[in-house]
Amino acid sequence: MKNLILIAILTISLFSPGQNVLAQDSFCVFYFTYIGCPNCAYTDPLVLIEWLKKYPNLIVIEYGWLGGDWQDPNSKFFGDYAEKCHLQAAVPQLVISEDKNCLGRIDVPRAESYIQQGEFNECPLIGGAVSFEDLDLSQLSGLPKIWANEKILIALGGNEWLFQWNGGRPKALDSLKFETVDPQRVEFSGIAFSDSEFIPYVDFENAVKLNLSEVLSVSELMKPETGFSPVETEEKESFPEESDENEINIPFFGELKTERLSLPVLTFLLGIADGFNPCAFFILTFLLAALIGLAGARKKIFLVGGIFIFFSVLFYFLFMSVLLNVFKLGEEIIFLTLIAGIIAVFAGIINIKDYFAFQKGISLTLPKGRKAKFMEKVKNLSLARSTFALIITTIVIAATVNIYELLCTVGFPMVYVRILTLRELPSLQYYLYLLFYNLVYIIPLATIVLIFAITLGRKSFSQVWVRRLKLISGFMILSLGSILIIKPKLLESISTAFLIIISSVLLGGIIVFICNRLKKE
Repeated sequence: MKNLILIAILTISLFSPGQNVLAQDSFCVFYFTYIGCPNCAYTDPLVLIEWLKKYPNLIVIEYGWLGGDWQDPNSKFFGDYAEKCHLQAAVPQLVISEDKNCLGRIDVPRAESYIQQGEFNECPLIGGAVSFEDLDLSQLSGLPKIWANEKILIALGGNEWLFQWNGGRPKALDSLKFETVDPQRVEFSGIAFSDSEFIPYVDFENAVKLNLSEVLSVSELMKPETGFSPVETEEKESFPEESDENEINIPFFGELKTERLSLPVLTFLLGIADGFNPCAFFILTFLLAALIGLAGARKKIFLVGGIFIFFSVLFYFLFMSVLLNVFKLGEEIIFLTLIAGIIAVFAGIINIKDYFAFQKGISLTLPKGRKAKFMEKVKNLSLARSTFALIITTIVIAATVNIYELLCTVGFPMVYVRILTLRELPSLQYYLYLLFYNLVYIIPLATIVLIFAITLGRKSFSQVWVRRLKLISGFMILSLGSILIIKPKLLESISTAFLIIISSVLLGGIIVFICNRLKKE
């Protein structure tokens, strides 16, 4: 009887659910990132430092590569992984399971809510999830890094792995053959930036080289000593949980944090600033002036103005969509931000130059040769005998001159689209923001049409104001481009946009005032 009781106890202890949970209690996730990604520079320390300290049983299998290196095995693996697992090929991205992943700077931190639940989670491999305790290193493609609390296992290629840790030597090493080496610094995405707020790397105290065939149980090597529970600290955490009270729901744009409304407001500010396009103002008023004195002038002004504005939006939207796709296709190329900034700076300097030497040398305005042809077409506009002929003539004019209108303030769309692509958003939201930008962009143009129709041309837009607006917009574009080159993260702040607009208007106004006083003297 005693033997039967003993056998029953042993059977229950071996096969009870509670024992299985204790044997498999690791929470394993995949994390994709690359050096040079500004959003990754924010999430890397969160995932690989903060969370690993707070959650001892968290296992992070990281696939990182150098931005722009398409031949890196980790970059190739991510493309294959994203395709087979039906994920968006964008970083930073944290994959928890087949149907649960977090993408982007805003979404990745939310993954902590899943980890806090303290539930066991298998490693989300392409061929199917596997518990970390049953993971065979040969199942991992590419050159991953496996992070656990104060430990990291780095694939070196072939069968070699570099194991690094802090503190005392893990007991699991006692049964393994290894070569003691100097610890290697592990780089984060922030290595590409000089900004001190980015954590560029992490150091370990000890390191050894291991052979894949010698590592029979990676879980024994990496398994933390403590159970799966947050480490309690009295210090204020760097990444606190956000309350739902700070969250609002906007149709199409989804849920937005009230403290993160910077992108919609930034879109409005840059769109309205871009809308004060001196070339567009001059072309539009010149076009509408040809209609003064014709029968039904007001109706024709609204008709011609509406067609012109429609084509302005169409050209701008298409141009910005092309820029969007160029930046998205090359999002791993670090220098794209630098290139966009340089183009904006160049455009800004040319616009400022045009105030002092209008259309002399390089100028982002309608060339003199084209201007003569434009005037001839406008003359034909006033001679149109039917509404249909008026519409066709207006379409031809709008389609031919809008390319020059776009060049006048090319820095604005260049900077805005680059800011947009630095955010991790669903594809639809990118285009919705472009549409929103263009709707804001036409507000000043629509106002011009309205004023012209009401006053019947008594209020016109002279070349003097073209030069003044080019001066102010030049300062704005120059400032935006400079910040994009030096510190693009500043462009996420609404205060930066306000400061650029206000300071550009004030500086432009001061220069105009001084120049006018000098002329009088």
